Amino acid sequence: MGPEPMLSSTQRETFEDRGLVRLERAFSLAQAQAMEQRLWTALTEGYGASPDDPATWQPGWATGLQDLRADEVFEPIGGAAVTGALDELLGVRRWQRPRHWGQVLVSFPATDGAWAPPTPLWHTDFAYDVPATPLAGVLVFSFISTVVPRTGGTGVMTGSHRLVREFVERQRPEVLRKMKTARTALMRSEPWLHALSSIEPDLDWLGQLRDTEHVLYGTTLRIEELVGEAGDVVIAHPWLLHSPAPNRGSRPRFMRVQRIHAISPRPPTP
Repeated sequence: MGPEPMLSSTQRETFEDRGLVRLERAFSLAQAQAMEQRLWTALTEGYGASPDDPATWQPGWATGLQDLRADEVFEPIGGAAVTGALDELLGVRRWQRPRHWGQVLVSFPATDGAWAPPTPLWHTDFAYDVPATPLAGVLVFSFISTVVPRTGGTGVMTGSHRLVREFVERQRPEVLRKMKTARTALMRSEPWLHALSSIEPDLDWLGQLRDTEHVLYGTTLRIEELVGEAGDVVIAHPWLLHSPAPNRGSRPRFMRVQRIHAISPRPPTP
């Protein structure tokens, strides 16, 4: 008998239908707290930011944290829960283990829209000219701190991976070759999509759209907010549309995101 499946049948169906799956407590709360403490140390040294003094927080996304990406404190992100799920979704020994667990995402809260994105940037992190199957990879979102509803978690458009597949099948290769060109063509391909990428700047743009649904080509698309407890991991389809959103909570938000690439099958030996 093989190893026990890491993902339940319901989780697999959720990934296929909605384009993402949640792994609750993929790493422990204590491990998440150690990661957060390491980030606070860097923020204090680099920005003078104190976890107990909101007056020292500068609204917006923190930068200059690249040197922390390979810090060993983050290694538990790639524990058994995540690697087991990747084995099931991409195949055992069919994905590249990353050198680190991705971009460090630290955003401080704001009370106005001064630093909000000018418009939602709906995008994928994988190219549009890769084959639909097998999967070219997945995105791994790791929650180092808890992100509660209605605080501006990353916007995701569930079901959009199937919409992108439909779009890709109708396009000429030259449209898909450049990601920016393909993304622009996709968001202009339907009035509803174009409206989503053209709303007025607002700190609460996600709040205006949250939980709205629309059906295109038989696919139900739903705007949701990526939330989770510290230690949770969300694995997303490579073609899931998502967009950063301003932090509307009262505490800084600590996350990481990494692209995991599949290993292309080798051609058969003659």
